[in-house]
Amino acid sequence: MQCKRIIATLLCAVIPFGIAISPVGAPAVLSAEAASVVDSGTCGKNLTWKLESSGTLTVSGTGDMNEDLDSNPCPWKEYGDEIKNVIIGNGVTSIGMGMFDNCNNLTSLSLPDTLKTISAYSFSSCKSLESVVIPNGVTNIGTSAFSSCKKLSNVTIPASVTNISALAFSGTPWFEAQRSIDTPFVIINGLLINVFYKLSGDVVIPSTVNKICDQAAWGCSEITSLTIPETVTEIGHNAFNGCEQLKSVTIPSSVENIGMQAFIKCTALSEVFILNPDAKIYDRANTFTNENDKFSGVIKGYKGSTAEKYAQKYNYTFKTLAQLGDVNSDEYINAVDASSVLAYYARISTNQEGGYTEEQMLAADVNHDGTINAVDASNILAYYAYASTTKEDILSMVEYMKKIKKMP
Repeated sequence: MQCKRIIATLLCAVIPFGIAISPVGAPAVLSAEAASVVDSGTCGKNLTWKLESSGTLTVSGTGDMNEDLDSNPCPWKEYGDEIKNVIIGNGVTSIGMGMFDNCNNLTSLSLPDTLKTISAYSFSSCKSLESVVIPNGVTNIGTSAFSSCKKLSNVTIPASVTNISALAFSGTPWFEAQRSIDTPFVIINGLLINVFYKLSGDVVIPSTVNKICDQAAWGCSEITSLTIPETVTEIGHNAFNGCEQLKSVTIPSSVENIGMQAFIKCTALSEVFILNPDAKIYDRANTFTNENDKFSGVIKGYKGSTAEKYAQKYNYTFKTLAQLGDVNSDEYINAVDASSVLAYYARISTNQEGGYTEEQMLAADVNHDGTINAVDASNILAYYAYASTTKEDILSMVEYMKKIKKMP
């Protein structure tokens, strides 16, 4: 590698003096404009790379790039300050971890349509990079992938991207332009990637969000209550880390995954409602904590649910919620419950107190639209008719509502 570099340097040095190196008797032909290859090698099972004296690094071939790990260190690391242009050829499917980290003079980046993944720290601290177009087909942008790119002000993200990990664009002008007190949520393709840290009081996450990404609301210490819409299916790791004043949270039935340390260091958190009986809760005690990796509050969920099993495993207090639709908690879902819901709706429609506890309200709002009305009563009656006549295994009310929501 060093030998190639010395030869390239000597060639560059002799050009200004008109010295030609050629076989004896052959005419001397040497172009001062042609870029020479500084170094080359492999960077994946079926990938090769070359760095030209012009500062252009090209990756060619097919498949994934190596990760910048001890076993596969970045092969062009010593040339970091010489790299000005990067061309990733068609056929490459991933950018390896940290491969272009701290390429201070990188100004131009070309990515192929075959690319699927941009791994963690791939282009972090590329201080001269001003613009990037992420091609359609990329699904994942890793942790700190473009963090601390001090001049990165233009970013194009296609609809194919379904995950943006923590701090992917932190410390860039583009990211700072996305977040302010006037627009406190940074949402890309339904991914909530950041909540403005000074946001306080009652916070309602927009219904355009389908995933709360890793560390999205880290350190939002002034949030006191949180409404997560039924559109959300996943809560990423450390999503609400350090939300010290958050007292209660209802995780709707749409949420299928609750990530590692999702609600860690939430000092004031005393109630967690988990409405999906099959939600995957990261199997560690500090998924929910107040202080010292312990949770002193109450986890509320359905009998036999993953929430109950999680609470039992880590010796947390658990309270069984009435089954969805079972408003009077008699373990049956029938016309009595539907009648109760209609009575509640009539009272609140005439500005009276509805008379339901929080648990009853959760049981009554069977379609999870945030209101309790005749539609919920109708759904309860429909479920009662279904359960009374079916000869197959009876779905739970939660499963039944999910099924009818998918119907055309």
